[in-house]
Amino acid sequence: MMTSKHTVVLGIDPGYDRIGWAVGQISRRQLKLQDYGCLTTSKKLPLMQRYQQLIKQTQQLIKKFRPQQLAIESLFFFKNKKTALKVSEARGVMLAELLKQQVKVFEYTPLQIKQAVTGYGRANKQAVAKMVRLQLKLTQKKIIDDAIDALAVLITHQVSNHDLIS
Repeated sequence: MMTSKHTVVLGIDPGYDRIGWAVGQISRRQLKLQDYGCLTTSKKLPLMQRYQQLIKQTQQLIKKFRPQQLAIESLFFFKNKKTALKVSEARGVMLAELLKQQVKVFEYTPLQIKQAVTGYGRANKQAVAKMVRLQLKLTQKKIIDDAIDALAVLITHQVSNHDLIS
């Protein structure tokens, strides 16, 4: 009997208020979704304490799912510089925790994600959400946008040309 090799991949949609995440097993170009959701930090806390919350929650994800690879959306443009800085710092905090565990990191631009999920790099959020739901056969009525975005990052990683077997 042959054993099926798979890679556990964590998909992340960066943020600092809410961070979308999705975990799946990828083998032979197939994605088996394990779980998804959002990490949140308390708006009432100072920024550094929010980053500490994010570190702890990232450690919990790592402990629970033991990802071998990380697929994360890259930041390339923000209208609000203050928000961009906080998101970049939160992203860095998460990356540091995952790199400590020697998780291999793959980055994707929003254009790459939209192209991979919908076939069109300028697709709107509704089109991405619809295709994520169709491809993963998700039937829940309400899924938070950040989780949908993380699922889209996971799909992008799955369809990209990477060696996904660790």
